[in-house]
Amino acid sequence: MADVADEAGDARALGAVAMAFGLGAVQHVEVIDAGLMNRNWRVTTDGGVFAVKQVLDIDATAARRQHAATRALAERGRPVPAPLTTAGGDTLLEHDGHIYAVAGWARGAHREGLDLSPAEVRALGAVLADLHADLAMVMPVVPEMMREPVTEPATTKDKIDRYAAAAAARPDRDAMDEFVLDRLRRRRQLLAQVGHLRPNDDVDVGPCGWVHGDFQHLNLLYADGEVSAVLDWDRLKPRPLAAEVVRSATLLFGFGDARGLDLARVSAFAAGYRSRRKLSDEALADAVHRLWWERVCDTWQLRRRYEHADTSCDHLFRSAEALLSWWTAHRSQVTTAFTD
Repeated sequence: MADVADEAGDARALGAVAMAFGLGAVQHVEVIDAGLMNRNWRVTTDGGVFAVKQVLDIDATAARRQHAATRALAERGRPVPAPLTTAGGDTLLEHDGHIYAVAGWARGAHREGLDLSPAEVRALGAVLADLHADLAMVMPVVPEMMREPVTEPATTKDKIDRYAAAAAARPDRDAMDEFVLDRLRRRRQLLAQVGHLRPNDDVDVGPCGWVHGDFQHLNLLYADGEVSAVLDWDRLKPRPLAAEVVRSATLLFGFGDARGLDLARVSAFAAGYRSRRKLSDEALADAVHRLWWERVCDTWQLRRRYEHADTSCDHLFRSAEALLSWWTAHRSQVTTAFTD
């Protein structure tokens, strides 16, 4: 009965959204399951097809800032869906304690990074560079350099111990729990071996600017052989530009298993970026090292499993562990791929 009630509540909310944004009468609704942080629907009305988002991951102030950025990027000709507005000129509707946003439905399809040709990978790097350049034009000025937080080994050890205890204590331990216990034992050993490699958190890092924050294949659509839309700007924020280049490449061109990263594609992506925007070898090498350390310390998937009884990210822990093992054994090759 709860599911029926939820569906009825969603139907009422989407009807209110359609009315507020002048979309027309709702004809069909499709739930979009991709994505972890927000709720999304493809809504067909007699006025067209629209993407409706229930914003959960950021507050209204951050959402409006994001919308100002995406509208400005769209006006500059970038492949970014612009938010629609209500009759009152707002890009958000607050309804029944929730907030909603709407954009026109973007054409195109997702493509895995490993399916892209070398030329397409290089072009994708250039797309990211152009977005960074335009964000610098349309967003408030940010410092050229900034401090990046770096996790302490002791903090990571505490989390490892906590999640290992949670996995061991489960009365109905399954294969995932056994995998977690094994990997956390290895992670504890790794942390002891590489703790001296913790990046320096007492220096400024840069160059910095506004970044998308989650530039990966689930947030990219392709049509006619090129990027047709860059989606989900909820993580828009100022950061070192190299950090986004490196993170994006590892998400786009990872095999998800013991093979690690496709370094040829990583290299093409970085080269495509640097064909449009200057980024030094030193900045990229530093970003590679910092992200590797972040992966050494990262346990967010286990927080979902053991603190929120949410197993939807279990597969991401498996792939992250495979990448970490491979990356630790190939650190110099990864750095070379970004800087050659």
